[in-house]
Amino acid sequence: MTGGLGTRLGPLTRNIPKGLIDVGGRPFLEHLILYLRKYSIDDILFCTGYLGDQIRSYFGDGSSFGIRINYSQEAHPLGTGGALRPALPKIQDVFFLINGDTFLPIDYNQMLDSFRNSPALMMVAVFRAEKGDSRANLRVERGGEITGLGGEELSYIDAGVRLVRKEIASLFPLEEVFSLEDDLYPRLIETGKIISWPVEERYFDIGTPERIKAFEEYLGIGE
Repeated sequence: MTGGLGTRLGPLTRNIPKGLIDVGGRPFLEHLILYLRKYSIDDILFCTGYLGDQIRSYFGDGSSFGIRINYSQEAHPLGTGGALRPALPKIQDVFFLINGDTFLPIDYNQMLDSFRNSPALMMVAVFRAEKGDSRANLRVERGGEITGLGGEELSYIDAGVRLVRKEIASLFPLEEVFSLEDDLYPRLIETGKIISWPVEERYFDIGTPERIKAFEEYLGIGE
């Protein structure tokens, strides 16, 4: 999912989409897809929006990166959930749904194996929040089921990686524009079809210049 405006990055995203921001000599999205390729995730669909033609121009059909890439371009902003609807004809029955501005260094095959053996429509990678962490946005029960988005006891953080069954479309709101977190998660919680995948690793994102620097340091290319 790489259709956002990247407004917090100011001039860095004035002329390029956030996913093409340079991190150590290559675009952020390239770091992400090369990591995913290690786990045989080699069939990728970019849900693009703002300046999406630049992403298509850079990555093409993916052959030069040893993968296959397709595209679903928004004509106008559809929200983090709404962007899925036009992409449905191009995605597989089970797919990873990954934020295009976050990097989570986990074993994706282990997560997939666990999801295939569950009846859930969505599995969300989560990590436990430190006390007082304002990013905490999920309540997770002992058995792993996600049961809440608001109120107290929100002790886990959505790490930006999800596994999804395509049949989740039956729970999409009628509205064209909708949010994954605000509109779809509650429906999944109500039906008991959303579970967690706890991880120890922390995600990196490129939402601010400081966070870009932190990711560069993780890659060993920072100052």
